[in-house]
Amino acid sequence: MWDQTGGGSPIEPIMAALRAMGITPVATPSAQVSRMEALHGLWTDAGLEGIETREIIVQRSFDSFEEIWEANTTTGVPRATLDQMDANLISTAKEWARASLPADGQGRITYGARANAVKGYVPKPRLL
Repeated sequence: MWDQTGGGSPIEPIMAALRAMGITPVATPSAQVSRMEALHGLWTDAGLEGIETREIIVQRSFDSFEEIWEANTTTGVPRATLDQMDANLISTAKEWARASLPADGQGRITYGARANAVKGYVPKPRLL
């Protein structure tokens, strides 16, 4: 699960721009569950055993900022927030997000994202 509350989500540059502008983005349902401790707790509470967690770090590359904006604002949480904003605020958010993602000489942008993973197994029934 993308680490939404820890800043690891692929949409984080856009969400950070909104927060910097004083806008509270619409939250995903159960965003707090994305924390490693919460995932571990869910598996423990479900009675799973051999629980292991790990962080998965990825790099995302885009040919331009416009490609990032399109990929991350068409649907989902950013879209729900942007739909509540006027065009001037959207333009400002876009520029703030653009400024946080420097491009290389060809305009290509690469940035990281982080997911939290958890696994466990259902215990075998005990024979009497």
